[in-house]
Amino acid sequence: MSVNEVTKAPPPPSLVILGATTLTSQTFAVGDEDHTLGNTLRHTLMNSLSDVEFAGYSVPHPSEAVLQMRIQHSPGSQQPVTESLKESCRTLASMCDHVKSIVMEKTPVPDNNGANEVIKIE
Repeated sequence: MSVNEVTKAPPPPSLVILGATTLTSQTFAVGDEDHTLGNTLRHTLMNSLSDVEFAGYSVPHPSEAVLQMRIQHSPGSQQPVTESLKESCRTLASMCDHVKSIVMEKTPVPDNNGANEVIKIE
């Protein structure tokens, strides 16, 4: 068995608010997630929302299926941090839907001979 193989079942996905909560900053723990979601969510938070001053994440240990995400707003922001997280998740889902639609549109259908066309993505 490899060191990276975990023998116990992963926990169900969950979202928990960690530590002290203020209007401008919060830390969230997301169960059953890793760097894939952490990095894309951090990127979306920082690049698409003007209220977000800092967004960072960590995966405390590879054998623990949990992602910790810290979000901090600029002083004077009126939007709750939880709303920024929700908006970022909606933006990320929309981006994934867009990529999926392009791939589905550009994926060739095999002809009767079993040969595929070359996929050209612009």
